[in-house]
Amino acid sequence: MAREKLERKLELKPVSKYFGPKDIEARQDVILLHEELEAIHLMDSFCMYQEDAAKKMNVSRATFARIIKSARKKISLALITGSNIKVHEIKNEFHVAICSNSNKELEYADANAKYIWIYFIKDYKLKSSNCINNPMYQNEEEAACNVLPDVLYDFATNYFLIEDIDYDLKISLIAKGIYPILQEDITENSLVDIFQ
Repeated sequence: MAREKLERKLELKPVSKYFGPKDIEARQDVILLHEELEAIHLMDSFCMYQEDAAKKMNVSRATFARIIKSARKKISLALITGSNIKVHEIKNEFHVAICSNSNKELEYADANAKYIWIYFIKDYKLKSSNCINNPMYQNEEEAACNVLPDVLYDFATNYFLIEDIDYDLKISLIAKGIYPILQEDITENSLVDIFQ
């Protein structure tokens, strides 16, 4: 049985939600979740220990460690690549992408499958689904890290479920605000349970 997800306490109200370089035109946005900004604020502005900051955000210490690690990686990536940083507000609705061998029903597959199912979940209920052709299917000329993040970003995807992922694709997805979730197996019926 899945553990009940605690509601995170996010008290920081950012003055600005968009940051970027002034000397060059940024080519992409790095999406920083509100919870990641809160974690950076607690640890780096208030010099809190992880355990204390985790309690303040109402998350476990392990979850807080993952949040702060992700936040620092994104900020580092944006500074090094000259990307914009966009703060994303928390919503109880999101899009999930899953590769499939079928366009009739979900047949969980790798990143080179023929199709990608995009599911819209709101209030922890599956609201709609859409199946698109995967541009990586039989595409040996381009790397998935250069193609899939842009396609999924255009469909407002928040999460990408996959059994295994290479480092370049993982980093490229995260830079677009799309979070890979490694999952051995998934069905349409069990999809919502992952996020509760």
